Amino acid sequence: MSGPDDDREGFDGDVTVTVDGEPSRTVHAALAARFDPLAGRVVCSGRIATGLPARTALVLTTPHGSAAAEAVEGDAWGNTRISGRDRPPFPVELLDGDGEGVPRG
Repeated sequence: MSGPDDDREGFDGDVTVTVDGEPSRTVHAALAARFDPLAGRVVCSGRIATGLPARTALVLTTPHGSAAAEAVEGDAWGNTRISGRDRPPFPVELLDGDGEGVPRG
């Protein structure tokens, strides 16, 4: 049986969070990427295990790359929901190809 998350790809692990004027920190993140037909591009969103004020600009770095994001809101457990502004900082098949002759983004 398929569900609404079947077209999502993601990353679950440690990331480095960089906010201007603050030391970088390593935190756990659960991120997902999907094609948003209204935006016309692949979008990334998720949660990071650190508290940041809404609208804080940040950079997420995974072992695969870095991407700009923005803090959207906090939750009751001290996490922050984020919305990516750049290409996701992890491999996404739609962007990177399937490794069988499809050019990489």
